[in-house]
Amino acid sequence: MKHLQLPKSAMYLAVLASLSAFNAQALQQATETPNAEKDIEVIKVTSRKREETLIEVPMNVSSVSALEINDRNLITKDDLYRTLAGAASPTGTLILRGLSGGNSAAPSTTSSFTDDIPFNFVDLYDVEAVEVLRGPQGTLWGSNAIGGTTRVITKKPQLNNFEFATSLQAKETGSVDGTDLQVWAAVNLPLIDDELAMRITTHSSAKPSPIINANTGMQNKVEDKYIRSQLLWKPTEDISFNLGYYSVLSDSRGTRFADLSKPTSRMYANTTANPDSIYGFDVDFGTTKCATGQSRAECFGNRSPEGVSKYHFWESLDGWAKDRTNLITLSADVDNLGDIASLSYAGSYRTIREDSLDNWSRLDMNDLVKTWIINYDYTSRATHELRLQDLGNVKNLKWTVGAFYDKDWRGAIPNTQYQYHESDDRSIAIFSAWNDWVDWEGYWGELGIFNVGQLGQKLYGDKSKNYNLYYNGSYATEMAAFGEVSYTFETGVGNFEVTGGIRFYDLEDYASYGYSGIWEAREGRKVLSEGTETGNRKKLSIAWLPESGDKSVYALYSEGYRPGGNNAPLANACRADEFAKGYVQRYKSDSIDNYEVGYKARMGDLQFSTAVYQIDWSDVWASVYMPTCGFSYTANAAKARSRGVEWESKYSFDDQLDLVFNASYTSSKMLDDVEALSAKKGQDMTQVPKYNAYIGLDKGFTLYNKQTNVRLDVEAYGEYKSHFGARADGSDTSDAYERVNLSSRVELNDNLKLSFYINNLLDKEIEEFKQARSRTNSTNNLTVLYAPERSFTFRVDYSFF
Repeated sequence: MKHLQLPKSAMYLAVLASLSAFNAQALQQATETPNAEKDIEVIKVTSRKREETLIEVPMNVSSVSALEINDRNLITKDDLYRTLAGAASPTGTLILRGLSGGNSAAPSTTSSFTDDIPFNFVDLYDVEAVEVLRGPQGTLWGSNAIGGTTRVITKKPQLNNFEFATSLQAKETGSVDGTDLQVWAAVNLPLIDDELAMRITTHSSAKPSPIINANTGMQNKVEDKYIRSQLLWKPTEDISFNLGYYSVLSDSRGTRFADLSKPTSRMYANTTANPDSIYGFDVDFGTTKCATGQSRAECFGNRSPEGVSKYHFWESLDGWAKDRTNLITLSADVDNLGDIASLSYAGSYRTIREDSLDNWSRLDMNDLVKTWIINYDYTSRATHELRLQDLGNVKNLKWTVGAFYDKDWRGAIPNTQYQYHESDDRSIAIFSAWNDWVDWEGYWGELGIFNVGQLGQKLYGDKSKNYNLYYNGSYATEMAAFGEVSYTFETGVGNFEVTGGIRFYDLEDYASYGYSGIWEAREGRKVLSEGTETGNRKKLSIAWLPESGDKSVYALYSEGYRPGGNNAPLANACRADEFAKGYVQRYKSDSIDNYEVGYKARMGDLQFSTAVYQIDWSDVWASVYMPTCGFSYTANAAKARSRGVEWESKYSFDDQLDLVFNASYTSSKMLDDVEALSAKKGQDMTQVPKYNAYIGLDKGFTLYNKQTNVRLDVEAYGEYKSHFGARADGSDTSDAYERVNLSSRVELNDNLKLSFYINNLLDKEIEEFKQARSRTNSTNNLTVLYAPERSFTFRVDYSFF
């Protein structure tokens, strides 16, 4: 007789049920014992653009304070996401409530704000709080908030206190050559008492990873730097202005993804000089077999298995990326405008420069010749929001109205992309002969072009170039007017708040650009693409709040959207691809309808929130990859539906002991067949685990007269696929996993704190993301993002003043 073994998902549901029963018993005891209730921090949030408690907000919101950020060593928002119910973040992009879209590794289904500016600032040092709003937020927070919205609230300048603090952190991780070093500093400078102050925060980091190119020896490393400054001017008690400046730089070398593909062979080219050949050489191709089960590093690099780990890959070139964002922000607040309303303005202007190198030797040339693309982009963006809110002059009535404007644009950029190749005569001959679909003697020969070197010389004056993408200009604008009103009905059984909201939006986009080179038509291609959309998104909720103010029950309907856009023209090299038939020049906005019921409570030593939802998703965005040419386009891919339940709770025992338990179950499925995605009706959406759970146990105590804290936490995720049409052998499916972490902190005095962290305490191998670029071809990438092995982190926080 076989032993019965519960699946891990069932085990976590059993834990949830047990804890719920325990919570119910604790609630009963707290009710029966008048003195059992202890003081619990009342968390204030501004998710409805006004200050309220978590219980008062009729939606499921998570809020993490500065104290928790420090206690849990949450360095970035990604560290926070892994602790949230219903959240997934395999590659660092937040996915809430199963809204992940198609095959993209970074679906844009959640929006990010920093101090009411649409800006994805990820570092959590010198931050007051982080709020995560689940579900569509289309009325108050606008486009791209279909799964939810993350808000980072930074610490503001203090008018009368001088502060200077710094932190240093060093982390050693298994299989990583080098130390992850990060340093932060923050200074607050009062300039005029009660009127003017400045706050400056800065950060620098160097983060190596274990991934190494066995061909070049390049180890993946990311260096990040930023400076964030704010100048606060408060000329009167009711008026304030805050001028901010951000400079954020990122420089990465190599890749953080491993490659587990097992090639069956390696191509080679034989060349013989022949002046009569249009290439200058006679070229023939052959293959050398790889041993069964060999990795690319072993076969292509002729390395023994003993010298190759799972972190080694083989590529002829290393990619790199350099990004820089300069952002200027201005916020203004008038607390009392004519005894009618308060007025708030938040505006920004930024420039973003992005440079990178993509290696195309593998996909375009089967590694016979090196070929690569240099990308360059420079964009600008301006945003403005003006908001009016009531002052409470009418009893039980709250209202918010406002207007929003957002525009991003780029000017003429002649070198958005250039593709290069090795320019010696032999490499040019191999490149030209390998791409035998190109008609050199006829189609291109009429222009006197008989090989790729001559093409580059004729079109660009450089025989090492073979393709160009350029912009004449582009822009995308969004204008919106929004409003939300709430009215509270007082009854004998408590208060009932009814809220309605609507957002009217107007979208316009325009792009003028062109292509030329080997992948396009001989005369090149010029494209003018533009479109407009208008519409509205609505929200309606009703909430019951008893007079005690310690619980609420709500029902919510809300809508969201993402603005549509334009695809690049379909390249000649892609037109025969089996997935090309789904191509459209312009894809339209998708839309979300969210139905939600929730319950929140703070009773005795327990506080919790739970929600059940259904989301109907129409015109789902999906990234369609065409393997024969390596290009992708975006399409609207029919319908999907997500259903789930979320639970977040905290129980405070006696003796400084706290238990946090968060869990969710998500069922997110396609409702139609989508041939271009290899998606079938009833299939689970990508990157969405059925369950996730997080348990954290915090203990505070005194050690040698020093306040000490220890935290043990466990996170768990179910398995998921990263794309539709996954391989039948499961080689590109991410398995379920659990991770255990341990941390401690000692406060030596009021100024000095020492912390020590062990992440992945049990040193488990965790594959957070797996994706096969081709579902069948063994020579193409099978990329894997490994979670770090066991790591040891030491951190020092020192406050000088």
